[in-house]
Amino acid sequence: MTSHEYATFLAGSTNRARVVTALHEDGEGTVASLSDRLSMSRSTVHRTLRTFTEYGWTQRVDGTYRLTEAGELVLDAYETLIRTIEWVEEYEEFLTHLGDTDGTFPIHGTTCATMVSATKDDPYRATTYIIDALTETSADRIRSVTPIVSPLFADAARRLLDRGARIELIVSEPSLKSAVQRSAEQQPPDSVAGFDLYSVPEDLPFGVTILDDERVLVSAFDERGNLRACLDGKNPDFVEWATSTYETRRGESRRANVIPDL
Repeated sequence: MTSHEYATFLAGSTNRARVVTALHEDGEGTVASLSDRLSMSRSTVHRTLRTFTEYGWTQRVDGTYRLTEAGELVLDAYETLIRTIEWVEEYEEFLTHLGDTDGTFPIHGTTCATMVSATKDDPYRATTYIIDALTETSADRIRSVTPIVSPLFADAARRLLDRGARIELIVSEPSLKSAVQRSAEQQPPDSVAGFDLYSVPEDLPFGVTILDDERVLVSAFDERGNLRACLDGKNPDFVEWATSTYETRRGESRRANVIPDL
């Protein structure tokens, strides 16, 4: 049999996954005890265990079955797959517009994260959420990568600067050029206290904002540059990924020659 056929056998029936899980939780079991525990027929349990034993996932000793190390690994991989599918379903709107993360996005590091997405009735819901988060935060250091330069976010940033926070912002050169063209006047790079503006040559696929190395906001945009969804979380793996993403972009950036007046 091929690896695909092994995987198909386990995933093809929730009863089979339940048997593996029960053995993992209980440490061992017989056909009778598993049948009673799972409210399954003895014939179904017996067939499942017999096949698992043939695959090397379980071991039988005097009528009692235990998971082998191979069985433990298979169960762990199966549970990871199920959690991933559940996560994808829950955060579909965010993932649809997230853009390329080079396969590094910490799916399971977003435990307890809050997702906010735009809706037909409220297309600016995600935008409002992020602006409120920036307005209400007590963070002293804000580092951000963004595909767009928006007056709405500029207003929130100005309030942060007014209370003494320090901001580092990385934008794409095309976005910065467009913002400069729209701006009534430009300021020299050292003219705004506490604010450092950088640019990178290429377009940015998504936005990342890090508040005091403790909280992260990830922004997903559609092809027109409209903010469609954001993910707000504090999980350490999530923060670590965001920090690494920011530092990579920061290493590729150069300081902007002017700051557009928005």
